[in-house]
Amino acid sequence: MTRLFHTSHAEQIRLGERIGGGGEGEVYDVAGRDDLVAKIYHEPPQPEKAEKLTVLARLGSERLFRLSAWPVDVLRDRPDGPVVGFSMKKIGDAEEVHTLHSPKSRLLKFPDASWAFLIHVAANIARAVAVMHEHGFVIGDVNPKNILVTRRATIHLLDCDSFQVSENGRTFRCEGGFGEYTPPELQGVAFREVDRTQMHDCFGLAVVIFQLLFMGRHPFSGRYTGAGEMPLERAISERRFAWGADAAHRQMQPPPGTLSLAAIPDEMAELFRRAFLSFNRPQPREWIEPLEHLSQALKRCSLHSGHHYFQKLANCPWCDIEMRARIRLFNFAFGKAGQPGQNFRLDEIWRQIESVPVPPAPLLSPDRTLDELQPSPEAMEIARTRTSRHWLSLFFAAICGFVIGLVTDFPLAIWLLALAGLLAKKISKVDTAVPQMQTLFQNQQVPQEPDAIRIQTLKEQAETAFRQLEQQWQKEAGSNRFLAGLSELQNRREAWENLTQIREWHLRELESQTREAQLGEFLNQFAIAESDIQDIKPRVKTTLLSRGIETAADVTETNLERLRIDSPLTKRLLRWRQGLEEKFVFDPARDVPHQARLKVEREMDELRLRLEHELSNGATYLRRLEHEIDESRRRLAPLLTEARRRLAQAERDLEAVAKSFSIKPLVFILIMAFFVGTLMEPAQTPAPPAQPANASREKYDPPPRASSKATATALELHRQGRQLMEKEKYFDAAEAFKKAAALDPLVGSQVNLAEAYYRLGWYDAAIATVNEALRIGVSFDHYYILGLAYAGKEQWSEAREALLNALNLRPVADWGAKYTEAYRNLGLAQVKLGEASQAISRLEGAIQDNPNLTIERLELGNLYLWTGNIEGAREQLRELQTRDKVLAEALDNLISRFGIR
Repeated sequence: MTRLFHTSHAEQIRLGERIGGGGEGEVYDVAGRDDLVAKIYHEPPQPEKAEKLTVLARLGSERLFRLSAWPVDVLRDRPDGPVVGFSMKKIGDAEEVHTLHSPKSRLLKFPDASWAFLIHVAANIARAVAVMHEHGFVIGDVNPKNILVTRRATIHLLDCDSFQVSENGRTFRCEGGFGEYTPPELQGVAFREVDRTQMHDCFGLAVVIFQLLFMGRHPFSGRYTGAGEMPLERAISERRFAWGADAAHRQMQPPPGTLSLAAIPDEMAELFRRAFLSFNRPQPREWIEPLEHLSQALKRCSLHSGHHYFQKLANCPWCDIEMRARIRLFNFAFGKAGQPGQNFRLDEIWRQIESVPVPPAPLLSPDRTLDELQPSPEAMEIARTRTSRHWLSLFFAAICGFVIGLVTDFPLAIWLLALAGLLAKKISKVDTAVPQMQTLFQNQQVPQEPDAIRIQTLKEQAETAFRQLEQQWQKEAGSNRFLAGLSELQNRREAWENLTQIREWHLRELESQTREAQLGEFLNQFAIAESDIQDIKPRVKTTLLSRGIETAADVTETNLERLRIDSPLTKRLLRWRQGLEEKFVFDPARDVPHQARLKVEREMDELRLRLEHELSNGATYLRRLEHEIDESRRRLAPLLTEARRRLAQAERDLEAVAKSFSIKPLVFILIMAFFVGTLMEPAQTPAPPAQPANASREKYDPPPRASSKATATALELHRQGRQLMEKEKYFDAAEAFKKAAALDPLVGSQVNLAEAYYRLGWYDAAIATVNEALRIGVSFDHYYILGLAYAGKEQWSEAREALLNALNLRPVADWGAKYTEAYRNLGLAQVKLGEASQAISRLEGAIQDNPNLTIERLELGNLYLWTGNIEGAREQLRELQTRDKVLAEALDNLISRFGIR
């Protein structure tokens, strides 16, 4: 279809987006014109219809354009072509009048509309029809679908190209119409064959006004008391108006639960009787003044602020209808009576919320100068001092070994060599207990001297400061804060959409409580002492009474179990109560008190207003979060960069002072120098006396196994360490585990020691301890702690391998929080290594081949969370909820960790 059309004034218009359509044609925006729309017919109209459109466009005026969708100009697909459509003024933010009829649609589309609002709308419709009649037009097809109303009660008439219009002695008829809005004299008549009059419009107008005032009820749709059926069109043709005191003479009764004709002023009732029972129907302007008088004669219900009714009535009719029909007609009014509230359109508000972009993941630019950092002068001086002492100790060991070998004999030489080794070790300050001297740097030995320990302390302080700033960055500058706010708004949207279900649930609770109360009153009438219960003897009744079981209402499973009544007696008592319950009849007349129902309604209205307020401000709230996140990034970025630089400098300094000097070279030089000295002895040393032939040779025994007492002590220390871990006293726990491991390495304290180091943030110490523990045994916990420690150091490749090893060792029979945490950190490592996309593709392929996979769904959902695919993670959660409840709970916990619901 062409998008370019021509007007009768030789102007060109281009179609924009399609905004609606119907049986005749479709409606489009006009490009470059915010005030116009174009209706293009599916097929070019017949010449008579085309001429009618031309006449309508020629008769148009600003008054008609404001009041209706009146044709502004005809449209042709070429300058001399046939008429294919027409342009008209654009009408926005309006609904068809029939949405005000049904309580459900009215509460949804017009939540603040009261009966006063409906009266105001009816008066405006009468004004609009009056204007059309004053211009000499006949609407013909008067019905609520051809009338639009805004939340300000403004009226717009539609389908103007079907109006009956006359010009130059020629009449263009209205060929459409609905039977329920057609007057009796035109029922069954072909509209294309008759000229309608304005009096025919008056009937349709009266029906529209009646339906607005009487909650969508049709004036001829009632209960027929005669024989057979009474279709609506027949009732209209026979003038069987179903309201009024004389409706019985017409064999009609109004439907139950409807407003009575006596609920409106007599002058209004008389207008309806004229419209439906005579040919002297009220003209449109005859309705305006009575409707305005009714609007001014309303009073507000003392129980329900949203109920307005004619002031001469003794009681509120809406309260009675709502209580009997158990429906909600109007919301509570929290503003001025009779005035519509703010326009709340969830779809538009949510589009505004979704238009606020999610802040991108915070990324600090890499500082390449960190790789060029050199140790500080202080650290270099400490390192040079240690190196000098090391060479001095080697020289001292060489001299001592040579002299001892030169001048001494066995066994004295052995003792002297040991003494010389200790002195050389003291000069070098080499510590032989390397595994017990691990720090945050694996396999590095920090010298136990004040300057070196101070460097180590500075490094730990720098690392702590950096971790704290990093956590603050993630909390204040991360995208999760924004996503959490968006998730809160999503929850409020779901609550608003489910307000009807929430209200019904509260009302059902009230009804259930009322029924339970009546049942309790009924059962309290049957005293155990006076009742004949099968196989229950008087002494048993006395025992029951002494325990507080006095009536049938007291006979409940909970009471009987609490009092430890034996099973046979319990069954007999419960059967007795059940038999009484079968005789209970609920009394509807004593239903939930109206005040209790109104209390629920009021609470639901307050909830609705609160949700609407929060959602209406949702986009502003998200933009404020976005601004705060941006401000936090600007504020924290230089601080975090500086903290990272201080940490890198501290690491360089510690690397310099923590250079490992092994004791092996010292021992080797001492022994070699001893042998050299021995070979250069000045005189032959006499051989030692021969030992007797039966002298026993000295044997070397391996170190003894830990005694049972040592093992018991180690187990007790291990237990104390676990208790301290539960209290988050990680430093004290580490000391207990360290002592336990020294007493008996087989009690398993080393992996717990590694966990304590990890909780303290001493990641290198944790890694070293796990590697030492792996010499004794292998388990999930070993590699799990190792993976967490590598993740803490941001060594993602090592973290990934350790976590994969851990998960391969996971027991199949159970599931715990640490397995969920292992998958969470594995996903983080894969994201950091850039492997997330490949892993996602692999898992998606595996699940596609075998949809019954569960662990793979958990792993895939975790990766979706790390890569921002929240809906994908929720989809995997829904699948797991049907396949594996345990893994579904694990994935749900991961989703909660990301602040998403």
